[in-house]
Amino acid sequence: MPRGMLPSNDSIEDVIEKALRLVTPSEEEREELRSVLEQSLSRVESAVNDLNLDAEVVPVGSAVRDTWLPGNNELDIFVLFPKQVGDKLVLGELIREIASKAFGENFEQNYAEHPYVIVKMGDFEIDLVPAYKIRPGERILSAVDRTPLHTKYVKSKLGDRVTSEVRLLKAFIKSIGAYGAEIKTEGFSGYLCELLVIYYGNFLEVIRNAASWTPPVYIDIEGTQIREMALRLFENSPLVVIDPIDPLRNVAAALSQTQFNRFKAASRAFLKSPDIEFFKRGVVGIKAEKVKLPSVIDELNSRGTHLVVLGFEGLEGLGKEVLWSQAKRAARVIHEELEKHGFSPIWSSGWTDESSTVFIATEIHYSRIPMLEKKVGPPVGHKEESSFLKKYLGSDELLGGPYIEGERWFVYRKRRFNEVSLLISELVKRNRLPTYLRGRTFKLITENEMSLLPQWVLNEIWREIKKEEFFVKYLAENSEE
Repeated sequence: MPRGMLPSNDSIEDVIEKALRLVTPSEEEREELRSVLEQSLSRVESAVNDLNLDAEVVPVGSAVRDTWLPGNNELDIFVLFPKQVGDKLVLGELIREIASKAFGENFEQNYAEHPYVIVKMGDFEIDLVPAYKIRPGERILSAVDRTPLHTKYVKSKLGDRVTSEVRLLKAFIKSIGAYGAEIKTEGFSGYLCELLVIYYGNFLEVIRNAASWTPPVYIDIEGTQIREMALRLFENSPLVVIDPIDPLRNVAAALSQTQFNRFKAASRAFLKSPDIEFFKRGVVGIKAEKVKLPSVIDELNSRGTHLVVLGFEGLEGLGKEVLWSQAKRAARVIHEELEKHGFSPIWSSGWTDESSTVFIATEIHYSRIPMLEKKVGPPVGHKEESSFLKKYLGSDELLGGPYIEGERWFVYRKRRFNEVSLLISELVKRNRLPTYLRGRTFKLITENEMSLLPQWVLNEIWREIKKEEFFVKYLAENSEE
């Protein structure tokens, strides 16, 4: 439906026109980006030639597609090698050699699923990524091999006006904190934003459709998949967007259920009460609030809850994606173990400074619980009855029973852990946490020792405690309609 036919068109149109000016880079910014891209490409190409490598240097990403936002200082350069060059370890070694030759030692080795390096050039951060050169339809050898083909596809579909529509969508999604397919965010990648605009036609049509999405949402722009097969293949994804370059890939695979629904709710909020704030936060950014320690303590006291923080330092050299992976996975493990042992966790979350430290925090109802635990046993007469009774009769764990209640056996037994700090310490010592956190020196901090926490961790804790969504106020307006 054309914009002019939409309800409240004037209000929405005014906001979108303001937003278009906000999300469009200035000519000065464009010139600076072009200059840095040209210089870096020249350096990388010279390095490839000097090292006598059979490789092609290709710029990719939003800078090339012209879908980047003002303030963007990230560039992506791929170095494409023939398939016979070797495995990922070889690619990692080659890209380090190229980076060293092109930029000196001013680079950082990183790994996600694939080796790459991050180069600093002035205010710009350049991802220098090795990949295998493939043709459309050819089988990939690494997850990044499709990226140059993605760039060609998007450029063939987007006109000047449509690139502005992508910018609007990116700014909107960044404003709600859902931009990025990394483990840190589990949100919308830039490529996914571009495909959504290509499919729906413009920003507002994406928002109008997203406001009423019912999962699983299925999008196949080129019609390369069979819907029923694809939904079975990607059965746990709320949004399935078939990659036009690879029909066996869901471009929205990284999108979590939470981010899917946050985007859906924010879309409804914008349609109900359009405001420039839905774009401004994504371009200008949000000033980080420095929460004060007494505020956190007062909040915990008013809630009647407790906080425990586990910290690891000295993790240099792992790369930010690995650090985020360790932080998120550790938080899940701790949350599951706390639930299993009766501590009723409210939330558990992990963060990293993306350099050398990981912190995991959890808010719990109880830091200390009774030693007694009621343990459910098998049904009376069940084949496991004898082993259950033998296990507890005469056991030091037994505090009462075994006894029958209804159709099952029960016992009262001693808990293994009745203090949260003991349980978490044991998880670390017994190597229950993710690989790179095992065997590391750690510190366990309770609310009485929170002055030891870095400011950035306090800020993250406060955000987790308050769980504030800026778009809620817009969604609540005229809610009776």
